[in-house]
Amino acid sequence: MLLPENLIQRKREYPSLADVYGQKNRDILMEDRKHRICYGVELETGTDYSMPERIMVYDACEYEHQIRALFRKHREEGTFDDFLDRKSRIKKDDLLLPTVTVVLYLGEGHWEGKRRLTDLFHIPVCVADPPESKICDYAFSLLEADFLSAENHRTDLKEFFQAMQCRQDRERLKQLIRSDGFQRLSPETELAIAAHLNIRRLVRRMRKGEVPMCKAFDDLMQEERRNGRKEGMERGIEKGLERGIKKGKKEGKKEGKKEGKKEGKKAERLGIIGRMKKEGLEEALIIRLTGCTKEEYAAAPGI
Repeated sequence: MLLPENLIQRKREYPSLADVYGQKNRDILMEDRKHRICYGVELETGTDYSMPERIMVYDACEYEHQIRALFRKHREEGTFDDFLDRKSRIKKDDLLLPTVTVVLYLGEGHWEGKRRLTDLFHIPVCVADPPESKICDYAFSLLEADFLSAENHRTDLKEFFQAMQCRQDRERLKQLIRSDGFQRLSPETELAIAAHLNIRRLVRRMRKGEVPMCKAFDDLMQEERRNGRKEGMERGIEKGLERGIKKGKKEGKKEGKKEGKKEGKKAERLGIIGRMKKEGLEEALIIRLTGCTKEEYAAAPGI
C-alpha cells in the first residue's frame, strides 16, 4: 500500500528528450522510500499514439539517471575495484530502483492509442517461426478520468474525478460544485479542476477576481444565459429580416410582372393607335373606335 509519508517527489530532467517529445521533464515522479520503488505519472489530455515507446524511453532515462548517480558515487569514493566495474559504471552488487509509470488520461472518453510496444510493430503472420516470443515487450498502466471510481479516493482527487466525469453536463456540474465536498477544497485544487474542465473563462474569473470556484461558475452560467438570450434575439431578428427580404423579393417580382404586363398592354394600345394614324383615320374616329384619351392619341407614334 502506498502511504503519503513514505513518498518523496523527485525532480528529473532528461535534456536529450527535449527535441524528441518537446519536453525534458517528467510530469510526476515519486519515490517510495520504504519499499524502494519509483512511481511516474504522465498527465495526458489527448491520445499519444507513440505512448508505449515514450514510456519505455522515460523509464530507460530514469534507469540511466540512477546508473550515473551510482557511477559518480563510486568514482568520488574510489570504490571501483577493477575494469569491469568502471566499464559497467556500477558494481556487481548495485541495484536500481524499479520504476512503474502510469498514464492518467484526462481527455474525454477512452484512450484511443496503443498500450503495448508490440502493438506498434508490423509482425508477419505467415511465418513458420513466429517472432513474437523473441520480441521484448513494454506496456504501461492506464487510468482514464471519465471511467475511474471517484468514490475510491479519499483526497481531493475524489472531487477532481467527479468534476471530470460531468464536464459535459453543466447542471450536474453546478450541483456538484455546490456540494459540501467542494466547499472544503483549497484554492489550488479548485483552480486545477477549473483548468482541466477546459473552461478558460472560469479560470480567468477565478484568477482575476480571486473568487471561489462556486461563485465564479454561477457568474459564468448567468453570463452564458444572458448571452444565450441575446444571441437568440439576434438570431430571431436576423431570421425575421431574411424572411422579410425573401417576402419582399417575391412580392417585388409579382408586382414587377404585373407592372410589366400593364406597360406592355399600354405600348400595344399606343401601337394600334399609331398605325390607325398612319392609315389616315381621323382623330375623332380613332378615339371612338379605341376608347383612348386625347393624351394617349397624342403620345401614339404617327405620321
